[in-house]
Amino acid sequence: MPHATNDSATPSLTRDLDKLASTEFDLVIVGGGIYGVWATLDAAQRGLNVALIEQNDFGSGASANSQRVVHGGLRYLQHGNIKRMRESIRERSTLLRVAGHLVQPMPFLVPTYGLGMRGRPAMFTAMKLNDAISADRNRDLPPTSRIPNGRLVNADQCLQMAPGIEPKGLTGGAIFYDAQVNNSERLALAVLKSAVNAGAQAANHLRVTHINRDNNRIIGVQAQDQLTGKTININAKITLCCAGPWTQRTAEMHSLDQPTQKPNQFETLRAVALVTKDLFDGMGLAVPSRKAHNDNKELVGKGYRNLFVTSWRGRSLVGTFYTHYSGDPDNLSVSPDEISGFIDEFNQAYPSAKLAYDDVRFTFMGLLPKAPGTSGGEPVCDKRYQLIDHATSEKLDGLITVFGVKWTTARDVAQQAINIATSKLNRNTPHCQTADAPIHSTPPNDPADALATALQTKPTWANNQLIAHLFQAYGTEYEKILALANDQPSLREPLSDNAPTILAQITYATRHEMALSLTDVLFHRTEAGFLGYPGDQALQRCADLLATELHWDTQRTQQEIEFVKQAYRQRGLQLP
Repeated sequence: MPHATNDSATPSLTRDLDKLASTEFDLVIVGGGIYGVWATLDAAQRGLNVALIEQNDFGSGASANSQRVVHGGLRYLQHGNIKRMRESIRERSTLLRVAGHLVQPMPFLVPTYGLGMRGRPAMFTAMKLNDAISADRNRDLPPTSRIPNGRLVNADQCLQMAPGIEPKGLTGGAIFYDAQVNNSERLALAVLKSAVNAGAQAANHLRVTHINRDNNRIIGVQAQDQLTGKTININAKITLCCAGPWTQRTAEMHSLDQPTQKPNQFETLRAVALVTKDLFDGMGLAVPSRKAHNDNKELVGKGYRNLFVTSWRGRSLVGTFYTHYSGDPDNLSVSPDEISGFIDEFNQAYPSAKLAYDDVRFTFMGLLPKAPGTSGGEPVCDKRYQLIDHATSEKLDGLITVFGVKWTTARDVAQQAINIATSKLNRNTPHCQTADAPIHSTPPNDPADALATALQTKPTWANNQLIAHLFQAYGTEYEKILALANDQPSLREPLSDNAPTILAQITYATRHEMALSLTDVLFHRTEAGFLGYPGDQALQRCADLLATELHWDTQRTQQEIEFVKQAYRQRGLQLP
C-alpha cells in the first residue's frame, strides 16, 4: 500500500487570484464539489498545470447534501446491471483504502416479509449474489475497513435490532454492508489538499461569469470574486465543467450562438435528507415507503422504494426524499410544511419512530440529475452520468463537461474526464494514481490502530471523545489542531453543547483551510452547524473569532451571523 502524503509538507490552502490571472493553465476546472476535486487531484498528479475554482465553498453544493452512504451497488441487482454494480463495489473499496479515517463499513438491516421481493428467499439470493460479485472487495484493505459477507437473522433477532419495525408477518431480516463517510466535506477538502500538494491552485468564492472563446475554441473563463467584486480572466488550454446543478447555466454561457444546443439538457430534482434525533443505533435500517414507486429499470418491480435511517454523529439521517425542481439552484430551499410531509411519509413506514418536526436538527438538500423523460409524475434520479467532449457534440474544442450522478463513483468519472483532457493536450502523462495513493492525512496503517495510538498519546486536557472526533475528521492532521490548542488554552473550549467542535478547529480553518465566511466554518470545515442550531451565543462567539482572524468590522460580523441563520431558514428550520 502506498504511503500517505507527508502532512508536514502539505501547504495551507492559499487563495491567490493574481496568480490565477497571470498563469496560463493546461486545465481549469469549474466546480469544487467531489467530482471537481477528484479531477483536480488526478490532473495535478499527472503533471498538468491545473486550477480549480468554486463559486461558493469547496464541497458545499450537491456533494455536501447526501445521506453519507458510499453505495456498493446492491440495488443494481434489481436492474440486472452487473457492470454498474462492479463499478460501485470497486469505488467503495477505493474510498475505504485511500480515505480510511473518513470512510468505514456500515451494516444495513432489511426486514423480510412473505415470499416475494421482500421475503427471506429473495434476500438470501441477493446476499449470496452480492458476496460473489464483490468477492475481491477487501483486497489490500486493512482489517477494520473490510466489508463482511451478508447474512440473515431470524424474526426475534430482527426485532431486537430494530424494535419498532412491523412485527406482523415478519420472517426475519437480511444484513448487508456498505460504507459511510462520516464527513463528506472533510473528504472533499482532503482530496483538494492532496491536489494542492501536487501543484494545483484553487480558489473558493470565485464565480464563473463567462466562458471565453476564440472562434470555435474555449480558452478559459472569466470569474468574479464574490468577496470583493473583482473580475479576473483565467486562461487555460482545456476547461472542465464539474458544476453539478449549475451545469445548464454554464452551458448557456458558451452556447448562446449555438442553436443546436439542447434546452434544459441538465435537468435536476431535489433530494432531501433529515438530520434528526438519534432513532437507531449502530447500523442502517431500510424500511419500505408506503408511497407507490415505479422504476422501469428494475427487472422485477417492487412497487415501492426504501427509506433509510442511518446512525451518524449521535444523530440519525432519514431519507432520501425526492421532489421535482425547476428553479434556480441558487435559490434551493425546503419549507417547514414540506419537512412535515417527509416526516409523515417516514412515520407511515416506521410508525414507532414517532418523529416530529421539532426532532429535526438540520436538513441536507441538493439537486441531482433527473432521469430523462420524467418531467411529470414521480421524480426519478438518472442512473448514468454524462461525460461530454464538446469538440464531438458541438465542434467546440477545449471544453469538457461532467454531469455526475453518484458521489461514490466520482473518482472514476473524474479519471475518465482527465483521460480525455490529456489526450486533447497530446501530453504523455503518467497513469492515474487516485485509486491507489491515500489522500492527505490518511494514516498509513489500519485507521483503528492509528486512532488507538492517538488516544494513548493524547494531551491531559483532551478526552477520548474529542480525540476520536478530531481523528475521524482530520486523520493524521489532528495533531495540528491539538498543537494550536496546546499553545493557546482558550482554543480548547467547545463552541457549543450541540457538537464536539472546539475553537481551535475554527482558527485552523481560517488560517490553513481557506475558510472565508462563517458558513464555511460551520458547515464545510466543521460539523458545528449540522448537528443542530448552535445557539445565538455560539454563533456570536464563532463570528468574533473569525472577525479577529479575517479583520471583519462589526457590520460584516453581524452580516455573517445573519447569513448562517438564513441558511437554517432555507432548510425549513425555525430558529429559537
